[in-house]
Amino acid sequence: MKKKHEIHLDVYKNRSELHYDNNAVVFYEGQTNEDANNRYSFIRQQLDNGFLEKLYSNITTYDFSKVSPETKILLDKLVNGITSETGRALVGLAFLQITIKSLTPSQSIRLHKGSNRRNGFSWVDGIPMRVLDNTYNTPFLREKGLLNINKDGVMMTRSLAENYPYSQLYKADMRGPFAEWISVVDALEDGSIEPLPALHYFLSLLINRSNKFEALADETCAILPKLPALSIDETTSILSNFFNQTQYSARAFEVVIHSLMQALCSEHIVELDLVPLSQMRSANKKHGNVGDIELRDGKIIVESWDAKYGKPYLYEELSELKDKLEFNPGVQTAGFIVDSNLMLKKEVVERQKEYSILTGVSIQLMEFIDWVKFETEDLSKKQQSKVASEWLKAVVETFSRKRIDIAPLDEPCEEWLNDLKKILLSLAK
Repeated sequence: MKKKHEIHLDVYKNRSELHYDNNAVVFYEGQTNEDANNRYSFIRQQLDNGFLEKLYSNITTYDFSKVSPETKILLDKLVNGITSETGRALVGLAFLQITIKSLTPSQSIRLHKGSNRRNGFSWVDGIPMRVLDNTYNTPFLREKGLLNINKDGVMMTRSLAENYPYSQLYKADMRGPFAEWISVVDALEDGSIEPLPALHYFLSLLINRSNKFEALADETCAILPKLPALSIDETTSILSNFFNQTQYSARAFEVVIHSLMQALCSEHIVELDLVPLSQMRSANKKHGNVGDIELRDGKIIVESWDAKYGKPYLYEELSELKDKLEFNPGVQTAGFIVDSNLMLKKEVVERQKEYSILTGVSIQLMEFIDWVKFETEDLSKKQQSKVASEWLKAVVETFSRKRIDIAPLDEPCEEWLNDLKKILLSLAK
């Protein structure tokens, strides 16, 4: 067995050698070669053709379940490492590097300088990242309000322009989330991060922390105290109109249902522990979920509900539920909530009864309105009024990303929040 050597960088007159995990990567200095020039030309062509703008326009259609939990944690930490004073340049550079890897996976993002001039420093396999940044990357991030950075580019920061490849050994004086940034670079280079899905997720994180979004969130939340007292029935109708009219109604439906449970738990009407909202399109079996909304007693799932927007016929879903219940013997109640027009055909009702007896679980099939009544009808009028207020607040604060511990939303929330703001303003008049 080979002895694992400490990571180190050997610097020679015409090259640098990065040694790690018994591997060595050689970076030759000199004018860029034909392959690097071709990669650079391709990157510029794609960016000229609106690659980043198309990415931004289509962000709500992307499937973030393709991004590994480890990648999400790393990118979350990187973005959360931004303060009023530090971190923006590193985040902006990371965005450029992930973009480069998404367009040309073979291009090293450690080599940030490339030139055909004889008297300038260059790596043979490098590309001029500074040009790409101030021509495309920084203008895009500034125009969309995603990152407040120097208009001349993130690489105006001298510490990012040293003549060494980006690695854990990069010794320039770095302020901000250096460890997270260089971990992203390493992971992109060793292939443990898939670039394009990571770019989608990274862009979503930046959208959700932008000044524009924060202002919208604060404005929407500020309307809540101005609303008249609403009954449970009125709130149910308001939120039903919302998820039926807004974009991606299925996800909005999940959030509305989860938010009612948040309200019931915050008022101590439900004493079980509410499980945080699952990520969209997460594989239930893989993640051990029974439904979208779960209540636990310790580690045991006791109650579970699955939101099924636009799926009133639940024959196949009942079979999937039975399989999940086999791995979760503590469940007492499990059900499906559809937005409307539940199809209780004979074969569905028979399967529901059969599986209830077989599993010993109370399996429920309900329309949204009936489910809300099921959860709240035994409450006093005073309790119902309080729950209605807390429910609407939970919905707004979830889409405002102010409840990321219990309801972490990866998806850009701006359009959902705009629709909610319009509804709340009409109620406050």
